[in-house]
Amino acid sequence: MAKKRLPPVNTEPKAFLGPKVFGYSVGEWCPSRDGSGPAEAVAIAIETEIAGMQMDIVLRLKTPERVDELIQLLLRHKRGVWPDSP
Repeated sequence: MAKKRLPPVNTEPKAFLGPKVFGYSVGEWCPSRDGSGPAEAVAIAIETEIAGMQMDIVLRLKTPERVDELIQLLLRHKRGVWPDSP
């Protein structure tokens, strides 16, 4: 299977406004409420506070290709922000 190309870099400025982020965590996600079933996705929980209430915003990546795409996009923008970083 051919590798999917990353979307082009957005050249228009964007503010990326949003709630304050206190931290994040990454883990395996399954649909059972107690988390005991087989994992079906990689989840990223962003810890934040909205309207005075602490909550997590959860992003679930349900295919290996989506995980790889996110990693590559993060690396692309890491190089843009910190070009001398390894």
